[in-house]
Amino acid sequence: MRVRWLQEPGRKNPRGDFIQIDTTNILFICGGAFSGLERIINRRMNAASVGFGAQMKQDLGDFEVQGRYFDNAIPNDLVEYGMIPEFVGRFPVIVSTKGLDVSMLIDVLTVPKNSMMKQYKSLLRMNNVQLHVTECGLEEIAKTAFSRGTGARGLRSITENVLMETMYAVPSLPNVHTVYLDAGAVRGENKPILLKGSMTVEKYERLKREGLSKVEGAMPVQKDMQDENGNLEVSHGA
Repeated sequence: MRVRWLQEPGRKNPRGDFIQIDTTNILFICGGAFSGLERIINRRMNAASVGFGAQMKQDLGDFEVQGRYFDNAIPNDLVEYGMIPEFVGRFPVIVSTKGLDVSMLIDVLTVPKNSMMKQYKSLLRMNNVQLHVTECGLEEIAKTAFSRGTGARGLRSITENVLMETMYAVPSLPNVHTVYLDAGAVRGENKPILLKGSMTVEKYERLKREGLSKVEGAMPVQKDMQDENGNLEVSHGA
């Protein structure tokens, strides 16, 4: 099939030259979030009923429930959603995707070549500082994004809010060699910990397990911090 396509579309050139495109070997894929489509499918599948065969009310805010409904989408649902039948008819195959769960969000944070955690580690490495994020810290970031319903897009804003002060404070503290981030810091219960001197991650975690509240060589990030010479350094927000 051949279609005519405006070579330079735009209001300033409504009568521009057309080119012909052979669509025989072109696969057209249209995708989107389709927010609210699950309610249309729910009305179709779970009509109001009473008795032993009545359908229980479903929580449409649950991502697993939404996924099951999207698996049962039919062209009539898309038409009711607002698409014209001529458009829907040209897409005979309807496929749904599942939302990311917590373990998948953790993979997004760590696995890709240019993942978010690798980016932060690279930025801190410019100041000879290592970033150590615990497994529970990664899980807490993923859980926060999952609970907010923001998916992978929300991972960056959550991580930036947690590490913002740290990124401004670290360059002015030459004796700091590691930033330690755990689940408590992600939840806002405490600040990220800066390790300096002979303090290592293994030693700090061992002292934490022993119940020590204050550990020499480990200090939380603060808005106003002093370097080893006593000079006052003001971080972001001051």
